[in-house]
Amino acid sequence: MTLSFRQLTLDDYSLYEQMETGLEQDYMLRVFERLVSENNRLYGMFEEDILVAVAGYTIFCGEFAMLGRLRSDARYRKQGYGTIITKYILDAAREESGVTWIGANTEQHNIPAQKVLQKLNMPHQLTLYAAQAETLGPLLDGQPLWQEITELDNKKKWLEETYLNPSFGKQVFPYEAYYPFPASPAMFSDRKLMEMHCYVNPQETRVVFMWEEEKGEAYLHVVYPWFDLTSQAGLFDTISSVFEERLRRGTSSKVWIDLTEEEAADLPADHPFDLPSPWMLHGFQCSDKTDSQSHLKEAKELLDHLEQEIKELNTQLDTTKLNVKKLSSQFDQLDL
Repeated sequence: MTLSFRQLTLDDYSLYEQMETGLEQDYMLRVFERLVSENNRLYGMFEEDILVAVAGYTIFCGEFAMLGRLRSDARYRKQGYGTIITKYILDAAREESGVTWIGANTEQHNIPAQKVLQKLNMPHQLTLYAAQAETLGPLLDGQPLWQEITELDNKKKWLEETYLNPSFGKQVFPYEAYYPFPASPAMFSDRKLMEMHCYVNPQETRVVFMWEEEKGEAYLHVVYPWFDLTSQAGLFDTISSVFEERLRRGTSSKVWIDLTEEEAADLPADHPFDLPSPWMLHGFQCSDKTDSQSHLKEAKELLDHLEQEIKELNTQLDTTKLNVKKLSSQFDQLDL
């Protein structure tokens, strides 16, 4: 058995389409062209000439690599291929010029993906609920709306006082839906700042950021830096006012706000948010230069894990053979 890897292109669409992933609806078929172009990378693992697994990553802001898109052919599972190809793309991301952070974002119920990340020594950093709502009615308090500020310098000032401040409580910024990263100045280009609408409370002690984005549905993405979300007068009225305007325009259909587990627990009982399975962000800072000793250690640990899995599979196989032998012996003794 020979395993090989290569980066996939649009010409490989039919190969991917032939994989038996077991998914009734696989969004990757619909957006395959995007996943193999621009800042996206998609790699395939082949057993001989058969595509048995794929995985990839996207580079954000020139310095963040988010791993994902792990798929495997059901006919070739239970051989550790998911771990092997994830290790391969992890090493590929390390070699990308300028990348300083590598991570992965998995749903809490996706235990197999979490086991792969544990094997690769990728630590858990933060768990966030992707809270979504079509109305904010139960949270409105009738207090004065917050004032919008449009100057880029003022937006930068608020970011420097919050997410970009090393001593601030929140250090992870939800750059896009499903894509939170450790806050960095590289995130906040003038173009990004122009997309972000910024509102300040009357006392000028709090700020909230909002922008529109498309992730299967049209969302108004809301980012509030502090942990006192439910106690700020006029905050949800301000968000609701912006959202209602976007609804009338037809450019947003839901509000999206990322909540920590503590923030989700603090919501009132009649809150309007849908709280699906939370997402667990894993990741680590990496240097531009490869630490060979660290890589060798990871490779050895990966091999140890795979050897253990093979031993367990062999044990199961031996047990199955023994059971078959016993059944065969019993069958031979039957008086037919």
